[in-house]
This record gives sequence, structure tokens and C-alpha cells, in this order.
Amino acid sequence: MKDFSGKARARDWRYFREQEIELDALPSGGHPLWAMLFPATYSVGMASLGFQVIIAEMRALGVGVERFFSGRFRGLSVESGRPISDFPLISASVAYEPDIRTVVSIFREWGVSSSWKERAELDQPIFGIGGALTYINPLIFSKMADYVVLGDGERVLDHLVTEARLFMQHGDRGRFLEGLAEHRSIYVPSLHDPMILKARKVHREKNIIGDLDRVRGKSQWIAPSSVFGKTALVELQRGCRRSCRYCTIPASFGRTRTRSARRILEDLYPLVSLEGVQVGLVSPETGDYPELSELLSGVASLGIPVSFASLRVDNINEEIVSALTRSGRHTLTVAPEAGNDRLRRECGKYFSNDDIIERLSMASSLGIRQVKLYFMTGIPGETASDVDDIASLCDRVRSEARLRVTASVGIFVPKPMTFWEREKMISERDASNRLKRLRRLFSNGPAKGCRINIQQPKEAALEFSIAWRGLSGRDGPILPAGRISGAPGPAPEQRSLLLEQLGILGYN
Repeated sequence: MKDFSGKARARDWRYFREQEIELDALPSGGHPLWAMLFPATYSVGMASLGFQVIIAEMRALGVGVERFFSGRFRGLSVESGRPISDFPLISASVAYEPDIRTVVSIFREWGVSSSWKERAELDQPIFGIGGALTYINPLIFSKMADYVVLGDGERVLDHLVTEARLFMQHGDRGRFLEGLAEHRSIYVPSLHDPMILKARKVHREKNIIGDLDRVRGKSQWIAPSSVFGKTALVELQRGCRRSCRYCTIPASFGRTRTRSARRILEDLYPLVSLEGVQVGLVSPETGDYPELSELLSGVASLGIPVSFASLRVDNINEEIVSALTRSGRHTLTVAPEAGNDRLRRECGKYFSNDDIIERLSMASSLGIRQVKLYFMTGIPGETASDVDDIASLCDRVRSEARLRVTASVGIFVPKPMTFWEREKMISERDASNRLKRLRRLFSNGPAKGCRINIQQPKEAALEFSIAWRGLSGRDGPILPAGRISGAPGPAPEQRSLLLEQLGILGYN
């Protein structure tokens, strides 16, 4: 095994480190050295509560974990400026399919192979993956990762760290991976893929933590240079009770589990003494949190400003809006998904355009000045008039609710483990035509005066190809090339095969 020792060196991350406010006193340094990569810039990565929580848990276990990001100084750790070559172990938190492309690019710059087979041959670092994408389809990482942590990572760390420390003593890569595979929530491609290809049950399972009060649920750092600025993130719940047909959360992320308002407020008390700090509530749907009234009342009594992520229209009420405006927030984010009631019902959302106008008009009367509206095109059953209805709804919100409107339009991508997993995806050509139509409607049509942001069809096509990546039993590229314009993407038989393989792995 290579000697991975190395002296710590200060680099230009110092500016960011000096800005950070660390909320809990945890050991620094430690053993073994472990690089934790977030495949985005520092400003985006430090806005990820899951990334921060896992690092804090590893530090509490005495691991010498250090942060890496893409963008500036990507070859050096935030904590000490060490180069990646000092680290025998690398992990990454991967939330979205395109993040994998970023990991491949970063590894190329680091001189580290993206293939677990090549890393083994070259005696390069062990690479593990966790994060939101592992809940949906961990087989995406079959050619890339030495191991994948399945589901909630907190309860897997003890086993992972114990085996890593043994590995640092004996240096036997195969023995290390065999030790990891003893945990049912760790998937090891080199050991498990041959079994899956032979249709032999692997008996893996996602780790789903039932009692969130027993695990860490707040930021380790307040990072002013993150996209959320001086915001401490706190987790309200995991899972979702809704059944939106396009969404992976209900089927893939476990039943709805909540943290108690009492426990959350205990986490917030230390923030009172910090000037200019606010709290961000993290949840698939903040309005569904059962103790929201108690929590908002407690936060108000502490005098801490509060912010939310996107809200369902039918959850918007005076209490929520007042909490935002008291905190100096004047923007709401909601996701109608479609521009009319019929198509929205098809998505599994049962509120009307009139409901949207009514709730947003109320919000406007209480001090909200701007709204961000999220839509999709390419929804099953969508017609040209449905696309036009997006612009018409935005115009109604602008004129009737008297709000500044920014519409963000994505492209529907069928994902494994959703109600619409078997649906066709719109071709790049058709998606491009619909988005061009929308741009015209926003520049010279009924939505003139509203802003629009759109997803690029090629990005959605790549996302579709990666989402349905399974085992082929053949050597091939780490990433699919994406689709040629107009091509159908992963064929139905490929999708069926992946679902069968996920079932063999233990995902149902």
C-alpha cells in the first residue's frame, strides 16, 4: 500500500475558513485521512445539510476528514490545504445525475481514475459514494465506486470507519471491501455485481433512520460564502406523505419521519447570540411538518429570522407568510408544475389556478413582493395549449396577485421508483420547440413582463440516460454519452432490466 503521509499546507481556502462559524466543538485532525468531495462549488456544497452532517459525524468519530469542492482550489482541502494525493480514502456526496459528470471531471484533473478496476490496478485511493442518488439507483455507480452507502448514512459510519482503520493497518484492498460488504447497507460492485448478473439475491437494504431526534440535524458550519449566506440549516423531516407521480421521494426515501419541534428549538438556542444569522428549515415540504405552528412560534420568540424552501400552494397560509416577512424575506417559491388544473391533477397535485391566485394574493397583501414558479414541460399528456397555459398562469399571477414573477421550466425525466417510471420522455427536438415557444410567450406574449429560466434539453437527456444506468456485464464508459437529438433514450427493455436488477439488489 502506498505511503499516504503528507504535511498540511495552508492555501487560499483560508479566506473561506476564516469566515465560517463552527457551531459544535468537534475534534480536528484524526485518523485516517479522508477526503470528502462535494461535486459543486464551495458556495453550493456548503448549502447541503446532508454533506455537513456526515462530515460532523465522521469528525465526532475521530476521522481526519477534510472537504473538497469543484471550482477554485479544487485540488486542495479546505481544512489544511493538503493535496488530494495525501488521502487514501475519498468519498463523494452525489445528489443528482449530472453530478457524476462533475466527479469524473474532477478525478481526471486529480490524476485519479474514475474506474474502481483501474484504481485497484494502480493502487489509487478507495472511493465511496453516498447521497440522495443512492436511494434511487445505486447501480449507476457500478463501474465507478469501490462501495456505495445505501440510504441514510449516519448509522453506517461506525462500520465504515472501523473497517477503514483496519485497512490502514493491513493494506489489503479486497479484505477491506469484504469487510464493508458485511453491512447490509453497503453495496460493493466488485462483489455484488456478479451476483446480480446471475440473478442471485444480494439482500442489500437502504438504511432508513426512524427517530430523527437521535441523529444530528443541523449545520456544523454557518458559511457566509454559501448560496444561503449566514444561514444555519435545520432538518424538519425526511420522506413525504404526498404521491406526486413524477417524484422519487415517496417511494425511495422511506416513510415520513419528523424531528420534534422541541429538539429543533434546542438546536437553535445557541444561534441567539450570533449577529446576523438566520435559520433555514430543510424538508421535502415544510408546510406538511406537523409541529410547524409551534416551531414558528418558538423561532419568533428567539428573534431569529427564518426561511423555507419551496412550498406547496395549498400549504401557504398567513402564519407562514408572516414568519417570512418578519424575517425580511419577500420572495416565495412554489411549484405548480403545470399551467392548468387538468395537467396538474395528472401530476398528483390537487390545487387549482384559482387556488394559486388566492394564496399568492394573500401573500402579496402581507408583504411578499416576488414569486418563483417551477414548471415542467414534457409531462405525459401535455399538448401545445398546455404549454401556452404556463405563460397565461404567470401573467395572472403578475397582474392579479401583483407579484414579480420568475418562471423556471424544467423537462420531465421519468425516474426509477416513481409512478411514471415507464412513461416516455419527450425528445430533445420536441422539448426544444416547446421551450422556444415559451420564450416567445414570455418576450412578446401574455407573459411579457415575467422572467423565465429554462433547462437545456441536452442536460435533461443526459440525466435520463444516467438515471436508467444498470449492469450490462460488459466493460464500457463510466458515463453514457447521452442521446442523439430525437432518439428515444433508454429503451423499455433496458428500463425493465434495471428495475429487475434493483429488485435483486434489494430495492423494491
